[in-house]
Order: sequence, then C-alpha cells, then structure tokens
Amino acid sequence: MKRKKLLVALLFTALFVMVCYQPLSAGWIIKSKTTSEYESGWSEMYLQNNVFKMVDEDHIFILNGNTRDLTFVNVQENTYWKGNLDDFKNRMKEFFGKAMDQYSAQMKEAMKNLTSEQRAMMEQMGKNNPMLNEMQGTKTKPPVVEVVRTGEVMTIVKRSARKYIVKSDGKKMEEVWLAENMISKKDWNPEIFRELAESMSMGVSSTDYEDSEQYWKLEDKGIPLKTVYFQDDYKSVDEVVELTEKNLPASTFEPPTDCKEMSLEHIFQNMEE
Repeated sequence: MKRKKLLVALLFTALFVMVCYQPLSAGWIIKSKTTSEYESGWSEMYLQNNVFKMVDEDHIFILNGNTRDLTFVNVQENTYWKGNLDDFKNRMKEFFGKAMDQYSAQMKEAMKNLTSEQRAMMEQMGKNNPMLNEMQGTKTKPPVVEVVRTGEVMTIVKRSARKYIVKSDGKKMEEVWLAENMISKKDWNPEIFRELAESMSMGVSSTDYEDSEQYWKLEDKGIPLKTVYFQDDYKSVDEVVELTEKNLPASTFEPPTDCKEMSLEHIFQNMEE
C-alpha cells in the first residue's frame, strides 16, 4: 500500500512538473485563400507568444503585443517602417487633423457654387459619411449588430468550427465558422488590434458593424477558419486551407533583411489598396 501511494505521489509530481515547466507555447502558421466572383487572393498569418504577422502579395504587417512595436512593409517597393503603437497613434492623429482641415476647406468652397438641389443631395450623402458628419458636428447612428451562435458545426483543416451569423440592422453580413478557444491568449490577444483600429479611426463615429462591441466580442472567442461575406449581390469567402502548429524563430517577425527603411508617410502613400 505504501508503495502504491508513493507511485501515485511520484506520478502527480511528474505531471505537475510537466505542466509548470513546459516551454513557451508553440506558434501557428495559418494560410488562407480568398475567393469571389471577380477575384482571388491568398494570405498567411503567423502567431506566437502574442506576436502577429500577416503577409499577402503586396504587404507585410507585424505587431508585437508585448512591446507594442509594429511594422509595415511594402512588398512591391521592398521598403518598411517600424515604430511603436503609441507613436503611430500620435502620427495618425496629426495626419487626420491635417486631412480634416484640408477636406473641410475644400467642401466649404465647393458648397458655395452648388444649387439648392445639389446641396440637398450632398447633405443626404453626408448622413452616411463619418468624416462629413464629424466636420458638421453631427453624430452618425451606429447600426444594430447581432451575433448569433448557431448549433451548426463543421470540420475545417481537421479542426472543429462552429457557425456564427453576424447581422447589421437585421441584414446578414457574415457567416463565420469559428474554432473556439483553439489558440491561447498567450498567442492571440485581439485587444491590441482593437486599439490599433480605433487609433486609425481617430474618434470618428463609425457606421461599420465591424467596429461594434458585439463584433469585437466575437473576435475574442476564437480564430475564424471560414468567413462568408455578404454585400448586396456580392459574396466573397475567406477560408483557412492550411494550419500548422510549430515553434517559430524570432526572425519570423522581422522585416526582410534587404528591405529599406522609409518614413511612415512614404509607406502609406505608395501602398496599393
């Protein structure tokens, strides 16, 4: 009996050591394809220990959630900018302020020469334009966003994915097949992405459902393995085609060694949308 108790104690000790002293979580490589009636594309996402990299044909974006450093790479030009998120937010605020002043001056000048009918048309257009509403001091009405967790489950790249439906003002905008709790918070923390997105909007009220609290909560539930987007008669699909779990070297999250560092303004001005 004493021997059995000793073996049990040793077993629990071994398990405790394995849990407490396991190495940092392995990284993830997520390869996706985008298809629609008119175009197709690809992207690759790399995650490890709260560091993120997204790659497509034209751009590379890297965000370190621990140091708050971010990097934009223009693949076509082979140039990059690297800085801190707080610095980026200040630069965006400055850029947005200048753009608003210039846009406001141009609009005021243009409005002088409009007929009453044209002016009424411009005002109607402005109701759905966050920038115009910001200049005019009016508030845009945010959409009513609903995220529905369904009972449908399917297997994508050997992972279980649950279907969610995203509605904006009652209209279906997305079907999202989510791998719930697949990746730990060590590797994936959407909060810093929200901070980045909000810094780029610069406080302008948004009419996009993607900026709603409900949509951000969906991002916090897991990794989308397939998303179907609906926009009027247009439909596009993003789907993960390959999912690999492995340790990634630190060099994974650095810009290409032959890239030339440029100003942030230069990177943005020369990036193709």
